[in-house]
Amino acid sequence: MTPEHPSEDEPSARAQRLAEFFVNTPLLRMRIEREDEEFELARSSLAPVGRTSEAAAVAEPSAKRAVDILRADVVGILRFGRSEPTLGEEVAEERELAAIEALGIRTSVRARSAGRLTAILCQDGAAVDYGRALFEIERG
Repeated sequence: MTPEHPSEDEPSARAQRLAEFFVNTPLLRMRIEREDEEFELARSSLAPVGRTSEAAAVAEPSAKRAVDILRADVVGILRFGRSEPTLGEEVAEERELAAIEALGIRTSVRARSAGRLTAILCQDGAAVDYGRALFEIERG
């Protein structure tokens, strides 16, 4: 086959399908080894995955706005509470937006200041690593 149109069996075609799959997952790194080939994909940052277009439009904090980025303090599974946070809602200082569960221990994710929720960067039930961005709150 020509380089512009690789056959489905060629390593470049398999690599392209893996890359497309990887982009749509919350994985930070993926490695696949076979007898005759090896693929490794890694994210260069903790960029959120699968954001809605509305969230994407407000996700990058402007230098003029005071934005708090809430990050995971532990590794575990993110769980929203009874009152699931919604994009654009006003949140009070110390409001619990979610919790991270690990080994039966629940760690709260709380707003550090009052403001408007401008981005929800993870889904309920998602596995999160330490330092992953979870929410953005524009102080106000």
